[in-house]
Amino acid sequence: MMNKMTRREGLATIGTTVAAVALGANASNAATQVAAAFDQSNIKWNTLDGIEHLWYHVLNVDRDLKVVDLLLKFAANEKVVPHKHHADYSTFIIQGELRLYDAEGELTEVRPTASFVQKSAGGAPHTEGGGDADCIAWFSNKGTDGVIYEILGPDGETLGTLGLPEFEALMQAQDEPVQPIIPG
Repeated sequence: MMNKMTRREGLATIGTTVAAVALGANASNAATQVAAAFDQSNIKWNTLDGIEHLWYHVLNVDRDLKVVDLLLKFAANEKVVPHKHHADYSTFIIQGELRLYDAEGELTEVRPTASFVQKSAGGAPHTEGGGDADCIAWFSNKGTDGVIYEILGPDGETLGTLGLPEFEALMQAQDEPVQPIIPG
């Protein structure tokens, strides 16, 4: 099923594309970039105290399967706090690009829109952030009922942890997600 645009959205899309071409962009590329913007109007973004440049929305917590699925939005050209992953995870980039940096701040990896990776728990402390536009990514963390993320301070000290119980509490505290519409 194709989503219909309002007249205003259609005119805004055309205007953005025309402006991009007028500034020297390729018309096809400009139209693709505008069309690729992810509609996040139905997502209720949340924040965590002490973690800047990051918004989240918990999609699901399954205690039996030990899985936490969430959307993360990383601010453009910013970095989140240093952290470590203590659960196996998969990531799919929905919008923008996700940039990963080592503990010294050096860029180590760029994950573009539509890239999918699977990683094992562990790894060195790092930071992440959006590219030139905000990055929206789906993270699926699995296989542990212990710590999923360890938040680190400037000297590598543990400032906090997030695991299944914390994500359950965050999910219960957030607004109900938009539900599917069943015709009939």
